[in-house]
Amino acid sequence: MAAAIVLCGLACPAWADPLGDAVLRALARHPEVRLAEVEVSQAATEVEMARNGYLPALNASSGPAAAGLGYDVTLTQTLMDWGETAGQVDQRRALLARQQANLEVVRDDAALEIVETWMDIASGRARLTVIDDQLARLQELADMAQTRVEGRYSDQSESGRVALAIATARGQRATIEGELAEALDRYDLLVGTPANGVSLPEAPTFMDSVREEGALEAAIAAAPLFRKASLGVDIADGGVREARAARFPRLNLEGSLQRREIGGRMVDDSAVAVRFRMDTQQGLSALQRPKLAMQRREAARWEAEGVGRDLQRLVESLIRSDAALAARIAALQTQVEQADAVSGLYQEQFIVGRRDIQDLVIMDTERFETERQLIDLNIERLRLQYRVAAQLGLLTRAMAGDQMQMPVETP
Repeated sequence: MAAAIVLCGLACPAWADPLGDAVLRALARHPEVRLAEVEVSQAATEVEMARNGYLPALNASSGPAAAGLGYDVTLTQTLMDWGETAGQVDQRRALLARQQANLEVVRDDAALEIVETWMDIASGRARLTVIDDQLARLQELADMAQTRVEGRYSDQSESGRVALAIATARGQRATIEGELAEALDRYDLLVGTPANGVSLPEAPTFMDSVREEGALEAAIAAAPLFRKASLGVDIADGGVREARAARFPRLNLEGSLQRREIGGRMVDDSAVAVRFRMDTQQGLSALQRPKLAMQRREAARWEAEGVGRDLQRLVESLIRSDAALAARIAALQTQVEQADAVSGLYQEQFIVGRRDIQDLVIMDTERFETERQLIDLNIERLRLQYRVAAQLGLLTRAMAGDQMQMPVETP
């Protein structure tokens, strides 16, 4: 059986099912995904806490005095902080957005891990089919060689040569079985269910969506990996505004109630006032903090640009690899067809004594290697499609669709 026939026989009508179902089940129990989800919730809580900076602050204290029990209660509402609270809120909102982008990155990495395992299983089973076909052909050659020995047309060397080829093929089969068992165990660990119904999906078209001019740049700009890096600039911007505002005193409206000891007796007092308050400044730190924040922003900008360039280079490399694999597959398909024709011709020549068993064994081995390479290359092309999707943040969304709910940023 030719490798192309094996691959077509393994194809399923809808590539997102059951592979998409397996990905969803795996993501629901993947520890790194769950951790990223908790980090998003944590970042959302930090946004709400930062927004509390716009609300009044209450300070209270109480304790015994010589003449009785005293207390001090102060309610402070900031009237002007020069944008310090807004800078803190912007920082937390950018951190939340970055955690959301990180969650998408983690999900796609985990989904790609499932897809790669799925491909390993499908590849192992397809290779077992091909090597079983080879063993069947070699057994036919062994029977022919034994018949020739019994008819005194040849000696035991022909049977020995075929037996050696069979033993080699069985060793290769044992290796494939071991790799397949490892992939099955990995699948069971990731998904939590046995790998029933694993088949090769139809080829997705993620690469086609970025081949047009400007499409790749737009996809990279929207990719979670790039957004995660670029949001570092927004975080640093909030830090710059916060550091600049911290140089100036805040204008507060303060109201206080006190009960304190004066002249040996407890006196009640209250006051409402507008005051300037400023945090303690040590040395030139008030001037150096904005400079440090701007340096961090510049570093974040260059980091984001580097991530974008690396992402573009990686995706373009995967696209070029896909084109090279397509050319190799076409050549191997022609090679398989020629091997089928030559194998039939060799068998006819063997029957009339113009070929020996060694020629048939060599031809069959070459045919098997071509079929095996054809399987590997076809599956590798599928892997490239999914790797491109994972890099651009498209994999989980395409597989899960509306079933995958992304966290919504706190307004």
